[in-house]
Amino acid sequence: MARLAHVVAFAFPLVLPSATTFAASNTPAAASPDVLTGVTVENVRDAVQDGGYRAQIKEDSTGTYVASASGGQSFFVSLGGCDDKKVCKSILFESGGWTPKTPLTVDALDKFHYDNSGWGNVAKYNDGKYYANYRVTIVGGVTKAWLQSNVEAFATTMESFVAFMRK
Repeated sequence: MARLAHVVAFAFPLVLPSATTFAASNTPAAASPDVLTGVTVENVRDAVQDGGYRAQIKEDSTGTYVASASGGQSFFVSLGGCDDKKVCKSILFESGGWTPKTPLTVDALDKFHYDNSGWGNVAKYNDGKYYANYRVTIVGGVTKAWLQSNVEAFATTMESFVAFMRK
């Protein structure tokens, strides 16, 4: 036990200065101009367009969203968990509905999820159609680059989803 106390007493001063140095040089994320602390549908539209896709802001009975397409499949992006100041907690990416050519099995759905590294989930909705969706949290803010990478990842997953549903 004495040996452990000696090691801890020796190691502690080595760790403390580096943590102090890190804290002193670390800038709060909100101070960076590339961080979006309140993501808007306009930010989402811009990220979709910056990825080379068409994007339109639309509104229906469920709220405001961005409509686009990839691989011949429409997809939609909306914000969720928003408070009265329009600060939202999540982004939902969602495909249009599909009726597969052949009935889907649990194994086929698992394989799709595995092949797409978990980027997209496939769910059967009340209308009997299948949809791909992906939800990410944006609590605390995100960078524009992070938002862009999520848009591109979902658009790529949409192309895989279309191929999967056409089998």
